[in-house]
Amino acid sequence: AHSIWSNNGFLSPTNVDPFLGGGAIDFAGGGVVHITGGTIALIATLLLGPRRGRFYDEQRQPLEIPKPMPGHSMALQLLGTMILWFGWFGFNGGSALLLPNQSGYGRTAAIAAVSTSIAGATGGVSSL
Repeated sequence: AHSIWSNNGFLSPTNVDPFLGGGAIDFAGGGVVHITGGTIALIATLLLGPRRGRFYDEQRQPLEIPKPMPGHSMALQLLGTMILWFGWFGFNGGSALLLPNQSGYGRTAAIAAVSTSIAGATGGVSSL
């Protein structure tokens, strides 16, 4: 986080000598947040292991066929997805207002909103 968000970080574009001449612009903090979350999720997965009783029985012997995991409520999945997607429009578009020394706030916010819509739609279609 310090490397990108600090003015003195080697990846910060506001550094006197930024990395590769331009640094990294971390719009809305997405890069740092997702790298941190992904690293923690990987460590937690390695520590916790698979779900109990799904791949092994009570004597820790592997099952020939894993126990099925029944699906959850499709209505609640859709509701959660819509709430997140709607929130991302305000968050990503609103983050354009925090960019320093930028005159085209509206254009940047519009690009962020369109990118948010395309990303969400692509994720939804690819999950089918």
